[in-house]
Amino acid sequence: MRSTRLLFSGVVLFLLPAFCFAGSDKSPHTIADLPPEAQRSILAALGSAAGTAQTAAQKQDSPKLPDVRPWAQLAKLSSSNPFPYYVGQSVAISGNTIVVGAPYGEYAAVFVRPSSGWANMTEVATLTASDGGGFDAFGFSVSMSGNTIAVGDPNNSSFVGAVYVFVEPPGGWRGTLTQTAKLTASDGIANDALGTSVSLDGQTVIAGEPGVYPSAKPGSAYVFVEPANGWINMIQTAKLTASDGAVNDGLGTSVSISGGTAVAGAPNAAIGAKQGQGAAYVFIEPAGGWSNATQTAKLTASDGSQYDDLGFSASVDGGVVATGAPNATVGGNQGQGAAYVFVEPASGWVNMTQTAKLTASGGYQGDSLGSSIAIHGDRVIAGAPDYSHSSNPFTSGFFHEGAAYMFLKPAAGWANGNQHAKMTGSDARLAAYLGTSVALGDHLIVAGALFNNRTFGAAYIFVGP
Repeated sequence: MRSTRLLFSGVVLFLLPAFCFAGSDKSPHTIADLPPEAQRSILAALGSAAGTAQTAAQKQDSPKLPDVRPWAQLAKLSSSNPFPYYVGQSVAISGNTIVVGAPYGEYAAVFVRPSSGWANMTEVATLTASDGGGFDAFGFSVSMSGNTIAVGDPNNSSFVGAVYVFVEPPGGWRGTLTQTAKLTASDGIANDALGTSVSLDGQTVIAGEPGVYPSAKPGSAYVFVEPANGWINMIQTAKLTASDGAVNDGLGTSVSISGGTAVAGAPNAAIGAKQGQGAAYVFIEPAGGWSNATQTAKLTASDGSQYDDLGFSASVDGGVVATGAPNATVGGNQGQGAAYVFVEPASGWVNMTQTAKLTASGGYQGDSLGSSIAIHGDRVIAGAPDYSHSSNPFTSGFFHEGAAYMFLKPAAGWANGNQHAKMTGSDARLAAYLGTSVALGDHLIVAGALFNNRTFGAAYIFVGP
């Protein structure tokens, strides 16, 4: 599959009657379905010892992974919006708040943890753009830090693109809210697609502008720093580009920022003669603050192949970068996908190949592991939205149900390895594509399933030790 992230896609789903798959149905029960006292007991057990989340899982094992059980599904987040299309295209978590993008409904949904704990629920607030158009994709990307949410709309103004910032009102997230500020590129033109990706850390937003494929540009990322008096409509503080960028590289397909370190993926970049092998670029904030710059370092895979698409997803936490190559071949399985981890050397970032390669045991051709990725502390979560539950996926009710895989850093540091846990949705079935997006908190994983319930979509919360 040749891929850069599509802003509109034509998808044909063959909707077979539900009775065709009754024999392979999953249990509908999750922790959130249980009585409160049972929930408290299970969650206490989950927190008391590492590894109990696997044995507490309510869902049957995958036949592909007999030795791996998922973390326990805690809750399912769905939308009460009358047009809940593609809910779960993007997800983000910060503390007790989760935001979920629904770009074809042109909104983002905010969920706040109730005092009684997470449970199956609908949104408490809806975020929209005050100047949105009928063909926008508001919610294609989302990010959150503290009480601030950033939402990308790459289709805004004939695909020029924009990012919208929302600051939590004094009364909290509730009702329908429009933006506090709109962020745009001073040199933006049609088909640049700013906001295809977005990341927010503290007072800094980074947004990707990879261009609509095929693009006449190599792509770029834009940094916006909050003014002293708060967020206002503004253009970029800095523009980040690749010194070796080429047309259609797709730089900015993914972005992430942590402190003074930013990373941007270029999944279409050629490495030597290998077209589309992909790369990720690291940018370090100068002592005087963000300014126009090219990369500090370029990250590539030592075993990369043509059209692996490394950089399709990217996440950075401190001195560690995780990036996905969803089209990578693993053990002869074309498109099974992989995640790569890069650890900053003691002397600082330099051009380098991976510290570790993470793959799924039991993975199959076309799973697309690494389509989404997040890193937090010692954990990496990677989405495989094309994963299918059955060994014969084309006749299964779980064709492309999707999955998310959690990888845990070994005691000796990141090294090549397989997953520690695997997560699927209790009711994610035909073409749900769970793992399209992922987010990682201290003990929670959020995974978006944008086609759950046939295009309506949902997000799932999983809890672990």
